[in-house]
Amino acid sequence: QEKYLKIISYEAERLEKLTRGLLTLNELDIQKRMLHIQPFDINSVIKATAASFEGSCTSRNILLELILSGKELMAQADMEQIQQVLYNLLDNAVKFSSDNSSITLETTVNHGKVFVSVKDRGTGIPKESLSKIWDRFYKIDASRGKDRKGTGLGLAIVKEIINAHKQNINVISTVGVGTEFIFTLEKAK
Repeated sequence: QEKYLKIISYEAERLEKLTRGLLTLNELDIQKRMLHIQPFDINSVIKATAASFEGSCTSRNILLELILSGKELMAQADMEQIQQVLYNLLDNAVKFSSDNSSITLETTVNHGKVFVSVKDRGTGIPKESLSKIWDRFYKIDASRGKDRKGTGLGLAIVKEIINAHKQNINVISTVGVGTEFIFTLEKAK
């Protein structure tokens, strides 16, 4: 009985995540017309998001390293949606990192734009999968993640949000070395 209850619980959790992801994507389609653009400190949003992963990182001895430009760095965007972007990228970084490794979150300013980088030293993404990672429901190979509850919607949501802001996101990845996601934001005037 316990075995089957665990399976049911696991599947229920997976379906809840899937439903939440689909609702988020649907909401984004509607919200493209309603972004709440405002100035906010991207560095403090990064600190807060990183703090929410402290527990899972500590238990696996993963160091979260923050290299933030200045005490505060004002970006111009929809803060809640950028928080979601950071959460999804960090969630993946933690999921695909080895124990006893580190993840670096960095902000820089270049040509009046804010650049945000999330870099892990994990399993990396095979070249043939790189172009597909933004597709809805795409999952590289179930064996990559420590928890297999992923829905394949995290990066699709990230891409939609960054596109809605008319900004860019790039990925650099080497199998066995790690992955870095870099996205841009408008710098607040």
